[in-house]
Parts: sequence; C-alpha cells; structure tokens
Amino acid sequence: MSGGRFNYGQRNLGYDMFPYSNVDYDMGDDDYWESVKGARRQNPMEDKQLSELVFDVLCLIHSVDWYLSCDTCEETYRKDVKFFKEKWLKVKPDDLTKAEIDKSVQEFREEMYKTFGLIGAEE
Repeated sequence: MSGGRFNYGQRNLGYDMFPYSNVDYDMGDDDYWESVKGARRQNPMEDKQLSELVFDVLCLIHSVDWYLSCDTCEETYRKDVKFFKEKWLKVKPDDLTKAEIDKSVQEFREEMYKTFGLIGAEE
C-alpha cells in the first residue's frame, strides 16, 4: 500500500491547497520543478515564497510517509531531506530574497512571452 502512515493527511492537504498539482515527486527532479512552478502560480498562501515552502514541506511529509510505509527506501527519503535542508535551511535570508526576486522575474518573463505569443522565444 502506498503511503497512508499519516492517514493520508498530507495527500488530502496537498490536493486541497494545490489542486491539479502533484506533491509526491522526488524532490529535485524535473517533474518536481514543474510542480513547484504550479504551486507558485496557484499561490494558496498569497505569498509565492511561502506557497513554495509549504509545497516542499508537503513533499517531504510525503517522502517520509512512503518511507515509513516501506514504499520507498531510506536512501530516497534521506535524499529528499538533504535537498530540502539545502534549499531552505542552509541559505542566508538575503540569498532567499534574491532567489525569490529572480524567480518572480522569470515568472513575469514567461507570462509576458505567453501573453504576446512568444512562447519558447529566446531572450
């Protein structure tokens, strides 16, 4: 059985907060980064950085849920923990702010390209 160690609370909260997003990808892979973009677009916390943090916490809870339920190995869970800590805990606040600005500028650029029909256009 996949997950369920926490009575599917993470899954249900993830579906409620981030509809149409998958909060169960391995953290750091390509699908994960696409899901992060979706979480930021949905922005349930009305703050993109906080929405991304909550999304990542839900991904980490999912990872430990599957590990404790013997659906994935400890190595997968430890990899996700390492990724989360490096992303959120081993950076200076100013670096987080700069990264947030960079992400917001990129999101705006993509939105403008889409608005003006330049999807896939080079900068």
